[in-house]
Amino acid sequence: PPKPAALTDLETGEPVTIHAGSCRWNAHRQRWIMIANQVGGKPSYLGEVWYAEAAAPTGPWSKARRIATHDRMDFYNPVHHDFLDQDGGRVIHFEGTYTNTFSGNPDTTARYNYNQIMYRLDLDDPRLAGVRAAP
Repeated sequence: PPKPAALTDLETGEPVTIHAGSCRWNAHRQRWIMIANQVGGKPSYLGEVWYAEAAAPTGPWSKARRIATHDRMDFYNPVHHDFLDQDGGRVIHFEGTYTNTFSGNPDTTARYNYNQIMYRLDLDDPRLAGVRAAP
């Protein structure tokens, strides 16, 4: 079966090479969901965050949607904190490390560089519909 590295961008069909992330069961979607960052992405080499779904934790994983981008910055080791899920898992939270360390960008973001940033994601957002995995 395809591995997470076999993900493709829902919009472009381009391959998405996963660096790190987390996989959790989601009661609302009745699927396993993955929040992961891409290595070799654009506009950020290590700052693009993707969402994907599968019927099993081992996949198969296929289509993914970019859910966060960090232009010329890094955002790595994203983790979905399922204990913060709201509305039966419809709304999820994930966080990761934000920095310029590996980006080659000499500029930092005051008060944010090398800190954790939390995001909130509504899984009923229609832009996520295309990643729905078969049962």
